[in-house]
Amino acid sequence: MHLQKVLAILDRKAVEGSPAELDVLCTRIGDLVRMNGEDWVKANRERLLREWETIVEMKLIR
Repeated sequence: MHLQKVLAILDRKAVEGSPAELDVLCTRIGDLVRMNGEDWVKANRERLLREWETIVEMKLIR
């Protein structure tokens, strides 16, 4: 999924992360949309964004 679409679903203008990290985010959000639907991702976006912030802060993606 493209970053602009991910940002729209997450209702954000930007999300923290390196290009590699943002690629992972796009893949993961795309997977969640396919598995659960876009409405589910929108309903859970605050939790997903909190989890993403933790992932970036802990540098779990290299």
